[in-house]
Amino acid sequence: MIGLELSPAYLAGPAARDPLAAFFAQGKGAHVALGPGPQNGLNVWTETGADTAACLRLDGANTATRLSWRETLTCALRKVYPVAAFTLSAGWSQLQSSGSGLSGSYTGNRAVSTSSSTATLGVTVDRAKPYDLWVTYTGRSAGGYVRVDIDGAQDLVNAITDPAGLGFKAFSTHSPTDMQRRRSIRVATGLTGSHHVTLSHGGAASPGGTNVMIEALALSADLTDDGILPPLWQPATPYAMGDEVQWQGTFYSARATGVSGAVAPAHLSGIGGDGALDWRADNRPTYPQFQAIDYPSEREYAARVIIAGSATEIGGQTHGNEALVSRNITLDQQPFVPASTGTGLRVGAQIVVTENTTWQRSAGGDIGECHMIRQITPGEVRHDVQLTATGPDAGLDWLYTGMLPLVHWDGETAAIALQTVATPDGDTVALAGYAGQSPANISFGAATRLGVAGRGVTGDIVYGLWADKTPVADNWIDGMTIFLRPNIDARQASGPLDWIAKAYVAADIPAGSVLRAGDVIGFASRHLLAVTPVQP
Repeated sequence: MIGLELSPAYLAGPAARDPLAAFFAQGKGAHVALGPGPQNGLNVWTETGADTAACLRLDGANTATRLSWRETLTCALRKVYPVAAFTLSAGWSQLQSSGSGLSGSYTGNRAVSTSSSTATLGVTVDRAKPYDLWVTYTGRSAGGYVRVDIDGAQDLVNAITDPAGLGFKAFSTHSPTDMQRRRSIRVATGLTGSHHVTLSHGGAASPGGTNVMIEALALSADLTDDGILPPLWQPATPYAMGDEVQWQGTFYSARATGVSGAVAPAHLSGIGGDGALDWRADNRPTYPQFQAIDYPSEREYAARVIIAGSATEIGGQTHGNEALVSRNITLDQQPFVPASTGTGLRVGAQIVVTENTTWQRSAGGDIGECHMIRQITPGEVRHDVQLTATGPDAGLDWLYTGMLPLVHWDGETAAIALQTVATPDGDTVALAGYAGQSPANISFGAATRLGVAGRGVTGDIVYGLWADKTPVADNWIDGMTIFLRPNIDARQASGPLDWIAKAYVAADIPAGSVLRAGDVIGFASRHLLAVTPVQP
């Protein structure tokens, strides 16, 4: 099959002595998952390590062209027990926030708050595999202590201690910044099976006070667990204000308490209804906690073709000018069928998306037939592309065979994401050194690999990108060069706006070359992503 004819370097990866070898270790995790995305797109999940995953947004807004990998979000996977699962004593107030994303919320969609010294809440958690236990809360400048008991005792509460001679194990919800959103603390490790967890008011903290605001309990999880995403919307179902659901890749929070209607919400932003209840839409759920490490831009390939002095840019949802001929999506070699219950995900070990497109001139007329196979396994995404020219004669101004958009500062989480770029010779480019600048491209010369690293809100990130020609007969490509744009918009690492950068692997095209009918271009790219959680 065309798409699987790969070069020896692609199959073998870099040698152990290569300074970039650490960026190309075998993909982490054991599972991938697939679910619908907004506007006929797909949400692809791939585990990147223990209790971590990446969510890839494959944009399908233009159904006439190929799916485009347009964003990557990293997250810490958690099996979540929200407020709806709690048994509450007297003294708690239930709250709903004004927004479900980080940019509009400090409590998540539902939280409970108290300053009563007798307030308790309980919830039974369960998982067959070993797990750690977290409590998610909202930081308050007047935050108090929270005592944690498991099965009526504190023997299993082994990740926190007595913080101030209280006589019991507890944690403080104090924060210098009031209403600091979505904080979490690990309170136990190495649990298995079913346990009943009780949280109770542990008294006033100093510094701090008596206010306690709890959002959720959460367990270590992987993609096979329930509760890692809000459940699918269901018709004729009771919901409470603030309850969160999902449908077709969009997440919705109930605006009132009531029974849902007969038609699923379909709006992508703002507030809309299902015939009975109103729902607020968001492109991310409250849980798990996400961080963007890149931004909407092509990753698979892009090209500029010159025909009779007229230029056409080609490439998926960004550049367009390629008509979709056929598409096939499989999960573990079976046709993908969306899930109808639970988290909305189909889980397996491998996703394959095969697409055939026709490259076209912006002025009209075909240029060539393109075949692409996208393979997703745990921690790894691979593309194999082959173009067969159909005429007329054309030149290529540029052809990018692999691209890696980067976010150094993520404005939504208000945190650093990716920090350094490792060059093919082992040198390191620190993105922070280009604050407020929009410098010229940094060239790494003839190369096929680079590595990117950072410490994001979900852990230490290691990302390797490789792209090269494939050994098809009479391949039109000579070799590859790599360059980096370290700060595209001259941003600072602060504020609500992302600091974006981008690395390019560009095909070397002999000067004066003409692409004629029957000529073949073959190339492949490989993205490897691993995340090591940083424990709170």
